[in-house]
Amino acid sequence: MIERLTARLGLRLRFALFFAALGLGGAGVIAGALWFGYARAGGPLDGYLIGGMVATLGVMGLSAWIGLLFDENVAKPILALASDLTTRARADVDLQINETQAKHLSTLAPAANAINAALSEARAARARAVERETARIAREKALFEALFRDLGEGAVVATPDNRVMLYNRMAQELLGEIGLDRPLSNVLRPEPIMEALSRMQDARVRGRIEAETFLAASANGKRFLLGRVSPILSDEELSGHVLIFRDATEDLSAHAQQDHLFNRLLEGVRRPAATIGALLDVLQSAEDLPPESRAKFRKGIEDEVARLFECLREMGARHAGIKSRSWPMSPVAAAHVFDGLSVQAPVPLGVVRSEAMLSCDGFAVTTLLGGILGHLAEEGTRDGFSLSAEPDGAETRLILSWQGEAVTDGQLTGWLKAPLSTAYGDYSGRDALSAHQTDVWAEAGAGGHRIVLPLATAAPPLEPGDARPEFYDFNLPEVASGELADRPLSDLSFVVFDTETTGLSPRGGDEIVQIAGLRIVNGRILRGESFDMLVNPGRPIPPASTRVHHISDDMVQDAPDIIEAGRRFHDFCQGAVLVAHNAPFDLAFLRLKEKVIGRRFDNPVLCTVLMSAGLFDHSGQHTLDALCERFGITIPPEARHTAMGDTVATAEVFVRMLGLLQAKGVTTLGGAIAEEGRMTKIRKAQNY
Repeated sequence: MIERLTARLGLRLRFALFFAALGLGGAGVIAGALWFGYARAGGPLDGYLIGGMVATLGVMGLSAWIGLLFDENVAKPILALASDLTTRARADVDLQINETQAKHLSTLAPAANAINAALSEARAARARAVERETARIAREKALFEALFRDLGEGAVVATPDNRVMLYNRMAQELLGEIGLDRPLSNVLRPEPIMEALSRMQDARVRGRIEAETFLAASANGKRFLLGRVSPILSDEELSGHVLIFRDATEDLSAHAQQDHLFNRLLEGVRRPAATIGALLDVLQSAEDLPPESRAKFRKGIEDEVARLFECLREMGARHAGIKSRSWPMSPVAAAHVFDGLSVQAPVPLGVVRSEAMLSCDGFAVTTLLGGILGHLAEEGTRDGFSLSAEPDGAETRLILSWQGEAVTDGQLTGWLKAPLSTAYGDYSGRDALSAHQTDVWAEAGAGGHRIVLPLATAAPPLEPGDARPEFYDFNLPEVASGELADRPLSDLSFVVFDTETTGLSPRGGDEIVQIAGLRIVNGRILRGESFDMLVNPGRPIPPASTRVHHISDDMVQDAPDIIEAGRRFHDFCQGAVLVAHNAPFDLAFLRLKEKVIGRRFDNPVLCTVLMSAGLFDHSGQHTLDALCERFGITIPPEARHTAMGDTVATAEVFVRMLGLLQAKGVTTLGGAIAEEGRMTKIRKAQNY
């Protein structure tokens, strides 16, 4: 019992109790000595009492004074050194320990720094060993990532309980808000998938391991995906399944439109054909028909033939439009088209470099322009060829310019009738233009002539500095049953978030102007799975607030209101524990808007301020800046006091705190919440 009680007492409280006991013991000794003297020598009792009181107060005061000095110069520095060592051991922080905080502890601080240096060296040696051992795996991983990321079809690997553990770029493009450790049902209607999985399991029971096809709608119902699902087996046990799929929305739409077009064609042909047949029967059977009646019948036949031709023309145009939508297009850099033309050009070709991205069949466009360039050069009457690209609204115009003889429309039309390439069979240049729903023409340019080919502009690719999604995590924890509070922290998904507001009083009419969030899964910050949205507060933003977060009224004028932003953020936080620095402040703004948003923010919540107060109770500094300094995290000045900048910093702090909580014996969500509850009173006394 005494051991358990002692273990629960902090170091400073133990020292305080020690000096209190020392003072009380000294007072008792003085009282006993005076009583013994009075009993032996006698004399006035008042003198003994006064002397005893003075001596007792002196001993008690001396004990308190020495205790305070001991607390300030020994206990607090010991706790600070212990906290710094624990932080460096558990959070992989390699900063040197500040020895001035323990200047009265002689060689203890240098010894702590020596331990820290040895720990850093051990980490470095371990890292070098791991790097050597994993070099081959890293190369294979990079190859796998490159291949998987750029597959032309969407690909998702799911756990046996249908949570996402891997996805590629195309899957993200097709499914939108897909994310690691999220349920597959968030992005796909589950019924067709479950039915395909059931068929796959039945086949396994019969000893066959094969893929099953499915046609499923996206969760928002905007896309139809055609694909197949295959099992992943490890030691004959199902460890997940792979879904490979493509967008069949256009295919299904085109198929439906073709059926509709065919029915319209039948209806459009049947009536004129029947009428023409009836009129011909009358003309053939009535030989004595008057000339004026015969002329009317012939005129009727001519009208029906014209109606028939008009129907065929209209149906042909519609069919061409449907057919053009089914040709495979992909994002292609204009520079790649120019490079391909430069290689095959029969004459010197100048190129004006362009960063434009095109949505097209790159091979068809390169071959088409290469054929035109070959015809232009073969006559020998043209030179000074060059290539360039010009933006034109939602299109980019590819320009082939030259000096010399012009090109007639008849020449260009003849060149386009020829087959494009042996790889495409009889597919002509005109067919390629039709598939791209565009045309090509010749016109006079500045000081010469040029061929113009407009193509749809595609979205630019990710730049090296852009946030890239974390596409996979093969170590997702299994979803445990039981109460959420009993779940280990390592098994949970978190959303770290921050808000910027018009002021500091949610109940006084202040509103949110920006919300940002980052997901943490399996201890990893998923920078590619982020939420960052400006919010129209419906009221002016005070200049004083703008000076802090740099968000002005003009920036939020066209932004969504809190209803739309709140619902989208609520969807982003589904199934996650919310984390924020001084979380009650940010949550107050969201929870006061729950009625208008129509959603409840009832996720479990952790606050890094309270966690800091529990982990570093010897310190009075629990601001975000102080925590970043403690963990060696740098916040760029331009990112401080922005929603996303503070969110990133809080996430970096939080993942380091998780290791310290585990070292302290706090391993479950319930334990972390209980620890926060214990520190609530401390939080109220702190400056954030």
